[in-house]
Amino acid sequence: MIKKSTILKIFNILFWLLIGSGLSFLLISAITKEKVKVCKQIEIEFLDEKLINMIDKQEVHNSLWPSQSNWQPLGKQITSFDLFALENQLSKNPWIENADLYFDNQDVLHIDIKQKHPVARLFTPEGSSYYLDNHFSLLPLKSTDHIALPVFTNFYINPAGMKRSDSATIERITSLSNFILNDSFWLAQIESIYIKPDNGFELSTQVGDHTIELGVRNDWSPMFNKLKLLYQKFNREQSWNRYTNINLQYKDQVVCERSSAKMIVADSTQLDSTQITVPVLNTNINQNTNPSKK
Repeated sequence: MIKKSTILKIFNILFWLLIGSGLSFLLISAITKEKVKVCKQIEIEFLDEKLINMIDKQEVHNSLWPSQSNWQPLGKQITSFDLFALENQLSKNPWIENADLYFDNQDVLHIDIKQKHPVARLFTPEGSSYYLDNHFSLLPLKSTDHIALPVFTNFYINPAGMKRSDSATIERITSLSNFILNDSFWLAQIESIYIKPDNGFELSTQVGDHTIELGVRNDWSPMFNKLKLLYQKFNREQSWNRYTNINLQYKDQVVCERSSAKMIVADSTQLDSTQITVPVLNTNINQNTNPSKK
């Protein structure tokens, strides 16, 4: 007679064999089902819709499959998609900051795109032109772009061999651009910014026959607040074309110059007043004045 303990062992073995067979069947079924799952739809979403889209969905497709412009991923097996490789492929597009690809439970391929955000238009002395973004990256022009951005001319810095002073200048370009973009008045008034050999900034304006010297300062709010007060004076006196140069690079002063003489708008207490006086002074009044430090 077979012992009871032996029968229990046999049942125990059979039980685990059945469980193992069931798990294997489920695993094989799942793998088989996964292999036959296909891409049913593609959803491309730009995560920064408030910005001007510098790339479109067709360009995203061409960036993903550059050698297969007519290739359609719809109906292709999901297992054939290397999502990590496709994300790396998208990163080669200079206008894409980040890309995230994934399939949802409905077999839809989602492509989430974060674009780079240009803040300035740069022109080199040779006539080349680029965009600059908030991360100091140079972006190529596009034939379909129409963006109102601050324009900087005489941009002569080589990003591949930047010095510390060059890096500081690019930071100032980005900072000034963001300041201008956040003020509709200055965005409309400032025509372009010339980068001088000493990395100082010189502004050309839309209204008024004058240039504005900013020097190498970067405290934009105090400088432009004083300039706006001076503009209010110009408007009251109808004297927009009286001065050829307005110099803001000296601390607590605004120096106005015309062909025959230099004028100085007095200290900051007067500039903060609604009544601004401009005494006529000698042309060499500011020869010993040192530009303020940042």
